Amino acid sequence: MENIVSPALPEDNTKPFWASQTIWSAIAVVGASLTGAVLAWKSSDMASFGACLTAAFGGVNAIIGRYRATTLIK
Repeated sequence: MENIVSPALPEDNTKPFWASQTIWSAIAVVGASLTGAVLAWKSSDMASFGACLTAAFGGVNAIIGRYRATTLIK
């Protein structure tokens, strides 16, 4: 199967980070999780605080993983 390159992408088949749906989704997860963590902290709900921080770290890991990815997913 031949490699089809989208005309919207440069020849090296890359795009700017702000064009990545994964990046924007992960940013939304981090933002919502950190907001939840602040609210949980203020209400002294440590179980929710820990869950929110875990979700935030997952979002950060998704951003890092997307940045480091070198292979395509089929």
